[in-house]
This record gives sequence, structure tokens and C-alpha cells, in this order.
Amino acid sequence: MAEFNSFTSLPPEQEATFVVFERRTQEALTKGATIGLIVGAAVLLVAIGVYFGVPPEEDKKGHDMDLNQLKKKSTKTEAAPTPDAPK
Repeated sequence: MAEFNSFTSLPPEQEATFVVFERRTQEALTKGATIGLIVGAAVLLVAIGVYFGVPPEEDKKGHDMDLNQLKKKSTKTEAAPTPDAPK
């Protein structure tokens, strides 16, 4: 374990009472970091499983659409049909 040094201006006898709290803080920090790493690894594994294991939904919105309507119109102007002459 880490050695606890003097960190206040209190006499050494009074400062020694804080060692218990310093140890508890260090233990809690270590325990929290360990739990965080384990949970992070578990979430990563679940995310990888979902990403590679679940096929994407097929989008069928334009499945029966006529693609000829999407083509660009001709840039040439066609001559307007002449009206039929009265008979």
C-alpha cells in the first residue's frame, strides 16, 4: 500500500487519525476503477455483439419505384407539334 505522508500542520499524533480515512479513500478509488473497467468491457462486448450479430433492416421504400422517372430530361428542346389544320 502507499505510504501516507504528513499533509497538514497538525501534530503527528492527531494527523495519524486521518490515515484510516486515507486508506478508505484509496480502497474506494481502486474498487471504483475496477468496477468501471469491468462494466466498460461488458458494454463494449455487448455493443460489438449487436453490431456484428444483428443484420440491418432492409429498406423497401423505393422497391417498386419506376427509376426511369429519375433520369435527367434531355437538354435538347423538341419542336412543338404543329396543330392540325381544320378540314
